[in-house]
Amino acid sequence: MAASMQESRYGFECIPNNLAQWETSEMKLKFLQWNLDQHGRVKRFRVRGKFDPADETSFLRAFFESPEVRAELPFPSSMPPSIESMSFRKLKTSVLSMAFFEKLEDNPQIVSKSGYIRKCYDDVYNDCTVSDCLRDMVVNPDSEHASLFSSAEQDEAVFQIFKRLVIGGAMSQPDDNLEPYLSMTKQVYKALVSVRKEADSKALQVYSPVYIFTDDDSSNQPQFFPTSSPFNACFLAVDPKKHAVLCWYAPFVPFW
Repeated sequence: MAASMQESRYGFECIPNNLAQWETSEMKLKFLQWNLDQHGRVKRFRVRGKFDPADETSFLRAFFESPEVRAELPFPSSMPPSIESMSFRKLKTSVLSMAFFEKLEDNPQIVSKSGYIRKCYDDVYNDCTVSDCLRDMVVNPDSEHASLFSSAEQDEAVFQIFKRLVIGGAMSQPDDNLEPYLSMTKQVYKALVSVRKEADSKALQVYSPVYIFTDDDSSNQPQFFPTSSPFNACFLAVDPKKHAVLCWYAPFVPFW
């Protein structure tokens, strides 16, 4: 009964040919190079029903249970019809400048003055091969640079986007320089969120809530992803003004 009420409360319809910001030649090339194109997908949906921030869980559950959504996103066939539990969190969206990453650019142990990313001894963490200090920072919890960004900073949507791009897929061909990662992070962030100008200050403000879904730690079987990995991510941005949802599905699928 509850599931039926939830289903009738929200509806979702895929909006085709409305992803120009995600389909630039540069983004396509980088997603191919970083192996984010093979298993990932970006889709926008029109929403029937009013999004209530106070009841976000019901909205998000309805999204993932929707047959229309499942027809457009490459979820695993083992995904249950009803979602009992979800591992997600709402990300911060206070960052409006790429100056956020200056501490990274100013750290000579990770990035040289020329922007070259320092190399390190090859290692593998949860099927992700690490051969440079930038990847080591975002992949290795014991890295000496793991705390360069505070927990609060790592909860920013722009950081999580950056992290997912740097990790890429299992067959990623990493860049030698930092600039491509920053440039693509900016493009993806702008394509994902919705902004408006405040009436008084005229300052830009992100008004769309952004959520990130990861593996459910309470289950040995991942619901949203083909295989379990700490690098799995699914970003969901809700635009309440346009009654739309944009989803970037970015699983990490091991090569072997």
